[in-house]
Parts: sequence; structure tokens; C-alpha cells
Amino acid sequence: MGCDGGSIPKRDELVKQKQKQAKVDQNILNRVQWFSCALSKKPLTAPIVSCGLGKLYNRDAILEFLLDRSAYGDGDLICKHIRSLKDVVTLQLELNPSFSESNSPSLTNHDQEPIARYICPITMKEMNGKHRFVYLDTCGCVMSEQALKEVPSKTCIKCAKPFESFDVIVLNPRPDELEAMEKALLEKHARIMTEKKEKRKAKASKKEVEKMNSADSTLLNNTSSSKRKLDEATEAPKHKKQHVAEKPPSAQPIQSVTHSLTAAVAAKVAEQMAVNATRQKSSALQSLYSRGRTSKENFMNR
Repeated sequence: MGCDGGSIPKRDELVKQKQKQAKVDQNILNRVQWFSCALSKKPLTAPIVSCGLGKLYNRDAILEFLLDRSAYGDGDLICKHIRSLKDVVTLQLELNPSFSESNSPSLTNHDQEPIARYICPITMKEMNGKHRFVYLDTCGCVMSEQALKEVPSKTCIKCAKPFESFDVIVLNPRPDELEAMEKALLEKHARIMTEKKEKRKAKASKKEVEKMNSADSTLLNNTSSSKRKLDEATEAPKHKKQHVAEKPPSAQPIQSVTHSLTAAVAAKVAEQMAVNATRQKSSALQSLYSRGRTSKENFMNR
């Protein structure tokens, strides 16, 4: 080492030093996060969705990923927590009036600041990464964090839908916030599973109660029907006796009396007719005899 005509090594060539991490240009990172899909790396176009970790995606890219999880090489690393469309929320974004496709620079052009497509509906700040933005998991409305802090409310400023503190999701959070958001996402999934179990139990309990009520109603109806039949069977002899007691005199004696009266009347009529016939006969005979007597008297007188 030395005196041999060679070069003299430096200290950094002999001693291993800790390598410094390459610093990422924050402007470039902001452009990538706020202007392109985290999954497909294509420019963000409506409809835009976000997950519980605050990443921005094109909805079409998420659909392709769910249909084929190998459609994107790093899909399982970026959005492994997305298992269905229920794990993402469609964002309700406010368009920037000053934005136009003609004056929007390319993401690779660092000389000009890109114009954000969306703004906060309250503060009118552009959603370009310079300001913190949040969305509400209950309705999907997007606004700046400043607007949410300045107007404290339990209802959405834009659509008046109620929400809780854990429903506020930060868009493109800082690296030191990701761990807390992942924990909150796990708690959310656990809470959803608990609510589903409680709903299933409540539904099963409701069905069981309805089944018991139906069984009780059927038993009550059967009991009432049996009791009614028993009462009817018990009351049938009483009604029969009552009908027997209240039954008018037999029709046979009435018919015999009627026949007797009819016979008596008929006999009387026959007797009267015989008398009349006898009378008529007697008058005829008398006239005959009187005629004969007159003839005899006339002959004698001669």
C-alpha cells in the first residue's frame, strides 16, 4: 500500500459507511398520489374510489383487480385489503371551475404546476397535495381538513348526513399515519363482523319468536276447536231434548182428526143427498100417482 506507484486509497473506500437513503422529491410524489390511480398508475378519472387507507383509485381498475387479482403485478401489495367493492367508497368530488383538459400539463412536466381537477367545496382549495383532504366513510363527500375543523358538526357539511369521528378518512396520509389507519381499518372490519353477527342473532331470535307464536296460535286454535266440538257434542243432546219437548203434537193424530172430520162431513153430505134424492123421488111418485088418480076419476065420472 503506497510506494509502489499505485494510488492511495481513501478512508471511505476502506471503511464501510451507512448508505444514505435517496430522498424522494415530494412534488413528484404528490403528483403521483393525487393525480394518478394507485393501482393502475393511470390518470385519475371519475368515478374515483378510495379505501380505508386513503389511497385513490379508478373504479375500473378496482373492478379489474377484483375479477383477476393478477391483472396488476403489485396489486396484492398495494390493495391486498380490498376484497370486494364494499371495501371502497365512491368519492363525491367538487369540480374545479378553472380546470380544463387543454391547459392541464402532463405529470412528467415538472416545470409547470398542474391544475387540480377537484377542489374543496367549502374553502375552494385545490386537491393537489399541498393541502390535507379527508372524506367521510358514510357518504363519500370530500373536503379539506381545514373545512372540517372550522365547521365542527356531527353531520356532513355538504349533504347533512350524520357521521362519527372514526368515519373521517385522510386521503394520501403521511407514512407515520399509515400504521394507525391500518389499525383503525382492522377495528372497522371487526366492528362490521360483530354487527353482522348481532343482526343474524336478532334475525334468528325473531324467527324463533315468530315460530313459537305461530305454534302457540296453532295450539290455541286447535284447543279452541276441540273445545268448540266438545261443547257442540255436549249441547247436542240438550238441543235434541229441547226439540223433543217443544215438538208440537204428532202429525198422525192431526191427520186422523182431519180424516174423521172429512168423513163426517162426507157422510152428512151423502145423507143430505140421499134425503134430497128421496124427496125428489117421492115427489115424482106422488105426481105419477096423482096423475093416475085423476085419470081414474075422470073415467068413473064418465
